[in-house]
Amino acid sequence: MTTHTEAKAAGTPTWLDLMTPDIDAARSFYHSVFGWEYNIGGPEFGGYTTAHLAGRSTVGMMQYQADAPPQPASWSLYFASEDLESDVAKAVSLGAQVLFPTAEVGEFGSMTTLIDPGGAMFSLWHAGTHIGAQMTDEPGAMTWYELYTADAKQSRDFYAALLGASVDLMPGELEYYTLKHGEEMIAGIMQIDPAWGELPPHWAVYFLVEDVEKAVAMVTIKGGKAISGIDDSPWGRFVTLQDPVGATFKVIQEPTAGG
Repeated sequence: MTTHTEAKAAGTPTWLDLMTPDIDAARSFYHSVFGWEYNIGGPEFGGYTTAHLAGRSTVGMMQYQADAPPQPASWSLYFASEDLESDVAKAVSLGAQVLFPTAEVGEFGSMTTLIDPGGAMFSLWHAGTHIGAQMTDEPGAMTWYELYTADAKQSRDFYAALLGASVDLMPGELEYYTLKHGEEMIAGIMQIDPAWGELPPHWAVYFLVEDVEKAVAMVTIKGGKAISGIDDSPWGRFVTLQDPVGATFKVIQEPTAGG
């Protein structure tokens, strides 16, 4: 079991949340797909929803404000920060732009949302009582994070410098880098191929599942859809999915022993 009881190391992925125009639909859908149960925050936190499995937090969800301009549903990635002021200044010096300035979230912590030099959104989280995801790398929990970018080398250099990570170029036809802390791989960076069509820069998120076909079937039954075929890789079988209101995410099934 992968359980976290302390804040993640600085520069590592620590939390995901979903911004959606229909929080009730999102709760119902993801409960069916991943088995999540929910704690719903009070009005002072906009009804922010924290999902749990076996009593451990997995992700957050929040509905867009009624008076906000229409926006697509999307998942957002947070990296842990020990010093937000310093990290934000460093990100800006490396070419990022601040989208939402640093804000305290009660006793839970503080956050800043930025746009990286390639145009992808990400956030930094300084933990208070909320340490981030208490469960990772188990079925129904977040397990991998992958940046799609039009300039992989630029993104590689930006995130390596900001997160204090080393970089490896993966073998193969695609230009794909892994960010590492020591021997631990923390995220990937993928060069967008123009042949894929219009694909905006973004952080894609993966959730672990026990059976990728069953996950696709449940997503379809509950009003979502697969927007790619199931791919096989040395790291497992994965597929890109879309929830009923348009947020995309990926699920991956670990390879079987000897497979």
